[in-house]
Amino acid sequence: MNNKKDYNFRLISNQVRFGCGYRTVDGKRQYFAWHGYPNRNDDYITTSEISEAEYDEINKKYPKEIIADRETAERFRNKYVDGHPVLLEGMNRLL
Repeated sequence: MNNKKDYNFRLISNQVRFGCGYRTVDGKRQYFAWHGYPNRNDDYITTSEISEAEYDEINKKYPKEIIADRETAERFRNKYVDGHPVLLEGMNRLL
């Protein structure tokens, strides 16, 4: 299991479910962005690897927590999740 100091998870919007974080893998920090599609009690989540610069950009661009609409979530997904290496995806699966 990940140690708290080696893992950071940030939920930007619970309403449409997206965010970012990092974890330490083999002594190196790995940054990720994630986006989920709510389906009643389940979420289909895609978690993709992003650069440190993209992680910093997300933290500057998005407040700690917002009530976002689907359009905002789709812009986030298009920029930070799509076209990036997928680390994990599936129902209720997040790093």
